Amino acid sequence: MNDNSQPAQSPLRLMVINPNTSEAITARLRALAEDEAGGSVTVSAVTARFGAPYISDRAGAAIAAEAVVDVAKAELLDGAAPDAIVIACFGDPGIDALQEAVPCPVAGFAEAGLRAAAEQPGPFMVATNGEAWCDMLAELAATIGLSDRISSFLSIGDAAARDAELCRAMITEEAERTGAARVVLGGAGLIPILADVAAELPLPLVDPHRAAIRKAIALARTS
Repeated sequence: MNDNSQPAQSPLRLMVINPNTSEAITARLRALAEDEAGGSVTVSAVTARFGAPYISDRAGAAIAAEAVVDVAKAELLDGAAPDAIVIACFGDPGIDALQEAVPCPVAGFAEAGLRAAAEQPGPFMVATNGEAWCDMLAELAATIGLSDRISSFLSIGDAAARDAELCRAMITEEAERTGAARVVLGGAGLIPILADVAAELPLPLVDPHRAAIRKAIALARTS
């Protein structure tokens, strides 16, 4: 009797890199990635070995860019063999360098979210916590050719980062002012309130964190 059965396919391996040094944020990112990826993907999450607990300015982002490449190389030297990597920061520090340094596809929260929003018609706004991040995201948008699609960049501030109702009100007001058809709301610190913000928001919310997970998986399956 011939055995025509095929060997079981190994689960796709996704590595999520937290450019912050906070283990609590890493745990949050791992949970989100596992929820989005589903059971057919094995998720590992690693934390930057140096830098800021929570990146809030250009200096922290510059250090994080080095830390991302550092921890990825350390993981690979230790035997990790991811099929794709996600840089889990809404700003993608170190993405260009990491793409050159590793043999697998790399996705980042910011670029994945902006491109996902740009796939739909009409202008969109980008919201996060921190004026410095708004400036850096505007520069990224210009680099990838999406500046003319974005109506505005909104820094919601620390209070709204903890209060879904306040965050929703700020986004709604800004969208009405600028004519945005949707909003990309990103930042690891905002993940806990995203679902509550989206629940009663009068415009669609693009979750860049989940968009990056989906993009990384798609890249791994087609590479």
